[in-house]
Amino acid sequence: MSVCEMFVNVKRSLFGGDSTSSQPVNSPPWKFWRKFSIRRSDKYKHSNDSAFLDNQKTSESLPDVVDRSLFRRSQSLKPPPKPPRLFLFRSSSISTPRNSVIGGSNRNSYVMSQAYQTSRSKDSPIPTAHVAPVKQEKQQNGVIPGENSPNKVNENNNEIDKIKVQNVIEDKNSPSKPVSIAETVESEITALNNSNNSTPRIKIVTPDLTPRRPLGKSRKKSGSETETDRHRNIVQSCLELICQKMEPEFLLDDLLAENVITSVDVQAFRGHPDRRLVCESMMQSIMDGAYLQFKSFCGVLKKRAEYGQITAILEAMMDVYNVIHHIPAVLDGESVSVDEEKAISFEVCYYNCDTGVMKPVVELEKAREKRYSRDSLLMKRSSRISFQSYASECSKLEENDIQNLGTPMVNVCISGHNLHGDRAKSLAGVLDKHECILELHIGKTMLTGKDLGYLSLPLKSNTTLNVLDLRLNQIGNEGAKMLASALQENCHIKQLNLSSTAIESEGCRFLADSLKQNSCLAELDMSFLDIGDSGCISLGNMLKINKSVKRLRLRSANISWIGCGILFEGVQQSKSLLELDLSRNFIGDDGMEMICRHLNEKASLIDLNLENCGVTSSGCSMLSDVVLMNKTLQNLDLSVNFIGDAGIGKLSNALERNKSIKTLGLNMCGITNDGFSKLLDILECNPTLHLLKLCYNRLGREHTNPSATSDDLRYRIRIVTSSNPKLKLLLWGNSFDEA
Repeated sequence: MSVCEMFVNVKRSLFGGDSTSSQPVNSPPWKFWRKFSIRRSDKYKHSNDSAFLDNQKTSESLPDVVDRSLFRRSQSLKPPPKPPRLFLFRSSSISTPRNSVIGGSNRNSYVMSQAYQTSRSKDSPIPTAHVAPVKQEKQQNGVIPGENSPNKVNENNNEIDKIKVQNVIEDKNSPSKPVSIAETVESEITALNNSNNSTPRIKIVTPDLTPRRPLGKSRKKSGSETETDRHRNIVQSCLELICQKMEPEFLLDDLLAENVITSVDVQAFRGHPDRRLVCESMMQSIMDGAYLQFKSFCGVLKKRAEYGQITAILEAMMDVYNVIHHIPAVLDGESVSVDEEKAISFEVCYYNCDTGVMKPVVELEKAREKRYSRDSLLMKRSSRISFQSYASECSKLEENDIQNLGTPMVNVCISGHNLHGDRAKSLAGVLDKHECILELHIGKTMLTGKDLGYLSLPLKSNTTLNVLDLRLNQIGNEGAKMLASALQENCHIKQLNLSSTAIESEGCRFLADSLKQNSCLAELDMSFLDIGDSGCISLGNMLKINKSVKRLRLRSANISWIGCGILFEGVQQSKSLLELDLSRNFIGDDGMEMICRHLNEKASLIDLNLENCGVTSSGCSMLSDVVLMNKTLQNLDLSVNFIGDAGIGKLSNALERNKSIKTLGLNMCGITNDGFSKLLDILECNPTLHLLKLCYNRLGREHTNPSATSDDLRYRIRIVTSSNPKLKLLLWGNSFDEA
């Protein structure tokens, strides 16, 4: 019995009669089974296919249950397979992702298969970047796959041999000729011909324009440097400026004539789309070459007027090295520095004379990348603007950026070397010769007062030096007198560091008298000097007249409460002083009384550092009046003083009402949980305070107030910091510092 007959019998037993008789109301119609057996697609309803119409007619005469295999979709209706992708090979020599070309980098250029390159017509309207030749490896039988003629291999080998012979002849004729960067290409080709791999692989051989080692700046240890190391350090320091301002396309012939680069390098560099990559590769070749090659490169740049700024910076660096390595040192005793401390470093920057702002040379590259990323979408959308016009506009913008940043300058830092005697004379000649030195840091170089006499002569007429750092040199009062004579005529030095230079009150008087006439110096550091109270008299009188000094550091200068009172008489009348550092001077509560007497609402002081000055809770009661009345003070540091919880209680009322102080330093003041609880009360009332330093106190250990437990303080810290997101609490060195 068939399946259809069995199904008909079951229906008759359930409903009675045949299949055509009437059915109950709730019973499903007979076409219900057809819906599961036949599923037609809507897109074939209007089809004119004869096979489809025949199947449709057949389905009307079929029984209720139909075999599905008759109406399965044909295999011909399946979508065809996707076409194979065109595989592109990236050049191994141009692999870094830096965007250094207008509107997107051409450095990520693609090298396509050889068949695809030859299939393109020569008159193709699409401009292509530098396409490197594609080489293929031999099979075991010596025939390159894809080549029909075996003579092709011999021709390639002959060309390679010709290049090798030509390089050997050139090297013999010019023994001082630099090593070509194309040697890596020859080694790759030789390894390619000697390969016995049976699997054919496509090998891309291009001129290696990628620097072989990172060219970033690092600290230069000059204890045992050779000439090669010196000129390599100079190139590393000036690399970014050279890449920004040099156009290598117009210098290739001159560099080739001076044997700076080889003919193979010229072929690799000429016409390359990435100018920056060519500059980096050229500088890498010069760094790996001899010192004479570097001097020849400097000579080529010196002949061009547009590269005068780069040439001046390079010559200044070389002259600084000559001071250390070509002039013998004069030893008047044992050297106080070791070889590990000896270093010479340079930093090239842009300086704007109008604004007085110094920025590193990398700021220009960052500005370019930011603008290119912003304008790349505009260049893609504006199809009417040609690439040449867009490039010219961008070049104008780059020139404007350079003009806004300022003039290229160099910062010189010498430490650990002996500059006494003839070296000081030679360094004075470098300052007199070059006008591109912006900062001179010569700390711990065994300078004396007589050596400062040599340096003071060019400082009188120097118009570019802004920072002079003489720390850790025994110049004494004699050197201070020589330096004071230079400051009377110099009007460009803005920062002067004289910390730990053995200057006493007499030398301080010379400097203070010279600063009465100086209207340029803005920052003076006289820390760790024994100027005493008599030196404060000279400095106080200077502050009453001077209108340029903004920062004065007198850290550990042997000042007592008497000198503090005299000094603050000048601070009260000064309209320019903004920062004063009196840390590590034992002025005590009497000195605090002198400060509070003169530090009223008329003072312009913003930052006051009284760290480790012997202030107790009694001095805090007087300081509270200043905190309550003064409206200019923003940063107050009272760390390492005997303040305790009692001093916090005396300052609490003034701190709650003060609206100007943003930073308060209370490190190592013996504060417990009780004092911290009062500080949290202050923070809840004063939203102006943004930084509170409470490191290495006694928090979490002692408390007398029952509500000042560590758990309660942790909970209050969360509430205070959540209500004031700008607030920062420094709690290192306490028992609950993790809070």
